[in-house]
Amino acid sequence: MHIGTQTIETDRLLLRKYEITDAGDMYRNWVTDPEVSRFWGWKPHENIEETKSLLQGWINDYAKTDNYHWVIVIKELSEAIGYIYLNEINNEEKSASIHYLVSRRFWNRGIMTEACRVILAFSFNKIGITKIHTYHHVDNPASGKVMQKSSMRYLETKYKEFPDCLQISGDYCFYEITLEDWIRT
Repeated sequence: MHIGTQTIETDRLLLRKYEITDAGDMYRNWVTDPEVSRFWGWKPHENIEETKSLLQGWINDYAKTDNYHWVIVIKELSEAIGYIYLNEINNEEKSASIHYLVSRRFWNRGIMTEACRVILAFSFNKIGITKIHTYHHVDNPASGKVMQKSSMRYLETKYKEFPDCLQISGDYCFYEITLEDWIRT
């Protein structure tokens, strides 16, 4: 079932495995921006060594065939601008959760919807996932628009606690899409 992170291209984007040379783009484009990290469980990076350390861990994780974590590169700029990944993979239920982030410079350009749709297709068509779920904080409606434009169905809004990161605990909107839903789109 699992094939690991594979390179995927769209018209504007290259989704691929991280390389250590992506540290500079990450540092410039998102890991130091408090607006980007606002709904994540990490604080903005204070130096590029912190970024390189995180990145090396992600690169090491590619040894696992059930690791699906892409850096998003704008092809015309050859610049890393964000990421998208699957986690909470449940082999028995054939389900996974999808999460994503993009540099503030590239907000509201349809880039994340483009990346999300191609990863949904990859998940359903290449690794045999039959249901993908995710959520966004109620104060981050732009993330919900990506979910809606990617044909995900709103389920409910409820409180979600992050014990290790209480500052992002709060009300979240939950979405999902099944293989059957995807085929109908």
